Amino acid sequence: MATVNDVIFTKDNRYIVSVASDKTIRIWDTVEKELARTIRLEIGPGNNGKIFALALSPDNKVLAVGGFLAPKPASILLLDFESGEVISQLNGHNNTINDLAFSPDGLKLVSASADKTAIIWDLISGTPQHILRGHQEYINTAAFSPQGTKVVTGSSDQTLKLWDVEFGNAIATMKGHQGKIQAVVFTPNDEIISGDSGGNILRWNPQGELVKKLASQETAVSSLSISPDGKKILTGHGCCDGTKPSYVINTDSGEKLITFSQHLNSVRATAISPNGRFAATAGGNDNEILFWDINNGTILNTFVGRGRAIWSISFSKDGNSIAWGTQWARDNVFSYGNLEQEFFLFNEEGDLNPRPGGKVDLSNNQKFCQPVKSVGDISVHTKDSNVDSILSIARNNNITQSIIRDHSSGLDHRSVTMAPDGKTVISGGAWGEITSYNTETGAIVNDFIGHTATVWALAVSPDNRYLISGSTDQTIKLWNLHTGKNLLTIFCDDSNQWVTWTPEGYYDASVKGSDYIGWHINQGLEKNALFYPASKFSKQFFLPELVASYVKAQGDIASSFELINTDKSPHKKLTATDSQSLLTIFPPLVRFTSHSDTEITATGNSIIITAEAISQNNEPITDIWFTLNGKRVNKTRSIGMKEKKLESPNFTLGQDKKVSLTAEIFLAENFNKIGLVAANRYSQSEPLIINVESAPQVKITAGEPNIYKPDLYLLAIGISEYQNNNFNLDVAHKDALGVSAAIGAKATQLFSKVNKRVIVNTDATRDNILAGLDWIQRESTQKDVSIIFIAGHGVRDTTNNFYFLPHDGDPEKLRQTSIKWDDFQDVLTNLPSKVIFFVDTCHSGSITGKRRGLNFSPAADITNALREIINTETGIIVMTSSSGNEVSQEKPEWGHGAFSKALIEGIEGMANYDNNRTVDIKELDLYMTKRVKELTAGSQHPTTEIPKTLPNFPLFVVD
Repeated sequence: MATVNDVIFTKDNRYIVSVASDKTIRIWDTVEKELARTIRLEIGPGNNGKIFALALSPDNKVLAVGGFLAPKPASILLLDFESGEVISQLNGHNNTINDLAFSPDGLKLVSASADKTAIIWDLISGTPQHILRGHQEYINTAAFSPQGTKVVTGSSDQTLKLWDVEFGNAIATMKGHQGKIQAVVFTPNDEIISGDSGGNILRWNPQGELVKKLASQETAVSSLSISPDGKKILTGHGCCDGTKPSYVINTDSGEKLITFSQHLNSVRATAISPNGRFAATAGGNDNEILFWDINNGTILNTFVGRGRAIWSISFSKDGNSIAWGTQWARDNVFSYGNLEQEFFLFNEEGDLNPRPGGKVDLSNNQKFCQPVKSVGDISVHTKDSNVDSILSIARNNNITQSIIRDHSSGLDHRSVTMAPDGKTVISGGAWGEITSYNTETGAIVNDFIGHTATVWALAVSPDNRYLISGSTDQTIKLWNLHTGKNLLTIFCDDSNQWVTWTPEGYYDASVKGSDYIGWHINQGLEKNALFYPASKFSKQFFLPELVASYVKAQGDIASSFELINTDKSPHKKLTATDSQSLLTIFPPLVRFTSHSDTEITATGNSIIITAEAISQNNEPITDIWFTLNGKRVNKTRSIGMKEKKLESPNFTLGQDKKVSLTAEIFLAENFNKIGLVAANRYSQSEPLIINVESAPQVKITAGEPNIYKPDLYLLAIGISEYQNNNFNLDVAHKDALGVSAAIGAKATQLFSKVNKRVIVNTDATRDNILAGLDWIQRESTQKDVSIIFIAGHGVRDTTNNFYFLPHDGDPEKLRQTSIKWDDFQDVLTNLPSKVIFFVDTCHSGSITGKRRGLNFSPAADITNALREIINTETGIIVMTSSSGNEVSQEKPEWGHGAFSKALIEGIEGMANYDNNRTVDIKELDLYMTKRVKELTAGSQHPTTEIPKTLPNFPLFVVD
């Protein structure tokens, strides 16, 4: 998530809407504490498509957005808030839109622009009612009066202007600020409060006359929000230090009621909920949105992406790995913070082999290169090594060249490094600008185009071949230093899920890393863009060997394919897939035709749903189906419930390009998610989801007997003792026994019966494990919950097939003696119940070395095996002990591995974050993620996949 530029609450206080420099509109659910949906519009290169301002009509039906939209930067778009679809566009400005506000009756909109004008729009006709001229600089902010008769605007010319809405004339020019005015609000009694870049907050009467200086803060007032009763304002601030806070201020006395210092960087956007109880502030190093109690400053939830801004970066001295830091610690353009995380790029042979490393040891950091400020008699500097518009190149301390950045070239120099040969200096600036300069002449050598936000970190490889850069856009990019070609982009989240990709979209990734990238398909300014996760086209673009050859070929895509096809037989040679040919395999578009709302209340215990799918290309539709709480409706085995009634389709699958489907879906729970999916022979659509609330047939109360309660089925397998003693582990069997005991103790109140089969050590033979899988598949019904837990060794064969090693397994004969991953996958996929799969197959046992090409690494990478399950989209919850090649850690004092210890603690009540006496699946996930990271000092990262089609649900009751 990039810099958040504006936030607003919906009138029901439930949702926060945000717009950001990552060119998205996001709607956050404060009740479910999650991202509800994302709206995407037309985007372009660089700044094209960034959204700086939003406003929501009083009835919450229309959302207005503006900024630097593509392909018309000065346009304003009006969207239907419920559907997210574009309604119309407003054209009249000729520069960036900085602020938007609706009139109280919702019939007018005012826009503030960098073209030095504001426009009052008549939304019925979609045309300007008045163009407000008179400011001498950018207009940064605008607001309507409570009665809608006046508009106030604030400008970088240090003045405000008060305007008559009916006639469009200026009522007053308001002087008194000593800085750029960046925020203004009306009070309910028609007074005005404004803030400037000097930190001053002024109060004005309804006629535009200065009443007093209300308050001041240490840094720029970047935003102002006012409570519905007008008694409080909330400030944003511009700074790089968490000691410079935002404030909640009394609007009469100027008293600072709350000092809010929870963001560690500037806060650009603020909002107060319509009921006056909550605040939302957006900013910080991680571009987070904090949702908090405005009366005491208590944080209620944090909405944040999984990435972090990059503040420091370096190559290892051997050039094979990089390291970066995500914390700002000092003002220094050569390095703003300490290195924290290592990431391997190349193996010892010099081939690309990306994967996370460990934490950087700051106490003995001799592995990584230091920032390069000088080479020989040539040195570079900015004033006091701080951000500055001038970068000086000196020889023998005498300045020979001065390089200036301005508004056309990234504002100023924000990160600087020299190449090891001293011939080049590289500078990073705002808006993703990176430029290299010749140190002799000061002339531009290359522009490095790709980042979308400020570049705070730069480093050059020891061999002078590569440039690496880190940005506020939370990505790291590898470049050819001498051509400026982007070779690779890297994103790594806080749990070590990672993805690397080429500019053409070919990628390598961890099991969930591909979730972070996808294909954005523009459809014009007046239509919403389409977005498909990269995993939808993994067959065409998940090509790790191509990514490696791309770097070796220095970004020449044709040469890259030649390299990987050299030793392949003709029928196995790979061919390129470009963006144009991608259009021919896009999945169908889907929509519900019976319901336009995404939130539905059903009056009975069933609902009739009608939907359709339309092909976007020449591919006929091969399948269409509904899901209920993650499970396909027409494939669900139903026990104790009526059969699903599916209308006979009036189309032929595999032939028609438009199909429809109707189903009467019986609702088994109070809260349900109904998904719609369609497919062609190449790909399937993302599930389109509606949430359905219904009154349950029978109220189910924890602890009370009820025949309608579900059963819980647990198959727990743990193997520490193997026939070959060389493979023995210490605590895998204890993990299975401990998890089984915890579930048995804490699940009985929510479930009618807890059915357990625990298989450990010598009993965990191949036959017994397969019999256990048969048992859980045979017994589970749709209304139940099924849990499979496995702990032991996982191994891969020569063709990367993954196996679970039973007690009697022989790694030399995996196919005959071990449990194929397909055996687990088949059972998991076909279970009719809710399914949770706990996997700990990365134990640090004694299977080491290589035998006949088998991978017996201490932690056989389970990534591809897990990816197969996750990509099936069959409603399976998967929780694994670690990521990639990480080893599951254990200590004698724990009695378990870190993963199982955290799981047991969570089940027993430590995961009950909301203190409601139950532990739900999302709470369990959150607790385990944090706890394992804490236990292992950040060296082990559990991975969880909870399908979006599955609602949250309780599992355990806390005493």
